[in-house]
Amino acid sequence: ACYNDIPKKDFKEIGQISDMLGEKAVKILVKSAREKAKPAAAGEYFSGTPVDISALTKVSKDDLGLLAQPAKPRFNTALVGIYVRSQPYGGSDKSSNGHRYDTIPFANGMIS
Repeated sequence: ACYNDIPKKDFKEIGQISDMLGEKAVKILVKSAREKAKPAAAGEYFSGTPVDISALTKVSKDDLGLLAQPAKPRFNTALVGIYVRSQPYGGSDKSSNGHRYDTIPFANGMIS
């Protein structure tokens, strides 16, 4: 099973949900960016990014169905998944490439 196995009739709904998630994520990021544009208040810590991901290992086989990355993204985001090495494909919630079935649609929602 993989991304291409999603029934065509479900793609429209997946697209709508992904777009909605993307819009919500942008609103959250815009709000966060506005708050961070203000000087840090006592106890706030803004310099903890970008996150060092050098210790992470990519285990998915491919990114089938993922939209191309924008040339000039408005925000930098990440979608991280869990892969259980002792389970086929990384777990029962995974497709044959190692991604959850909803990972690529979620990522596409953030891209669009």
